[in-house]
Amino acid sequence: MTSIKASSTSALPHAVSESLPLPLPIGTPESYAVPLLDAVTIDHGPPDLLGRFFALADATMRNHGLKLAYCGDFRILRAINEDNRDSWYPLIPAFDSRGGATASNAYFFIAYDGNEIVATQVGRVYDVADSFTELCHSLRLMYDDPSKAPAGESCTLTLDAARAGDGIRGRVVFSGGTWCKPGKARGRGFASLLARLSRSFALARFGTDWTVSTVRMSHIAGGLLGAYGYKRLAYEWKWRSPVSPGAPSSKDDPIALVHMSREELLADLADHLPRLSLPSQAAE
Repeated sequence: MTSIKASSTSALPHAVSESLPLPLPIGTPESYAVPLLDAVTIDHGPPDLLGRFFALADATMRNHGLKLAYCGDFRILRAINEDNRDSWYPLIPAFDSRGGATASNAYFFIAYDGNEIVATQVGRVYDVADSFTELCHSLRLMYDDPSKAPAGESCTLTLDAARAGDGIRGRVVFSGGTWCKPGKARGRGFASLLARLSRSFALARFGTDWTVSTVRMSHIAGGLLGAYGYKRLAYEWKWRSPVSPGAPSSKDDPIALVHMSREELLADLADHLPRLSLPSQAAE
């Protein structure tokens, strides 16, 4: 078992200079990303459970011939997104450096094979004093400075989702940006692992109280909610942007707000561990 120790620092390695222009060298992951187990420090939460999960998550992906790595430069994520637009919506502002995502308030993971990126997962962390509902309505979910939003952009929770959002406050991670490359990673169960990796990392590094995400109704019908480990969902989360044709709100395929507390996260993680590969298998 790889040992992951608790640490008193929340700083993470960051290998890319912020002065680098786009396009970035997205074909060479080792030049800008940090291997998962080198990036993890457990400042919050139970170290034994979280440490075992991170080691098993890394081993599981290696069993599939893939490596997991952390990155905090969101210009790189945008470049990866733009290079795979045929199978991936444009990034929402919350997961974009232009919306204020930085290594101090957000993170993303990549899974890669050689120089090819085949999957991503993103999280952004907020200190919510009022409610998650207000975080959305004020556009602070999307932008560090809501004045950056174009005229006509909106992000709202309605009906049951608004009631659920009213009870979510404290330190919250908005987890999403899940992308698996068709023909390489899609349909192989990686999204389930990546969702748990995101919220576990947010807890370990930032001490989050809640994890929040969004899921399309059509994906829920396909069993995605259970695969991600969420048990609470409420309709409807809506985002409208006049400048993004990929704004993922649809009248015919509404989007649910899904969420879990820290306690639910840990219970789900303990239940999920037996399904992951043992590290010894990765070396065979």
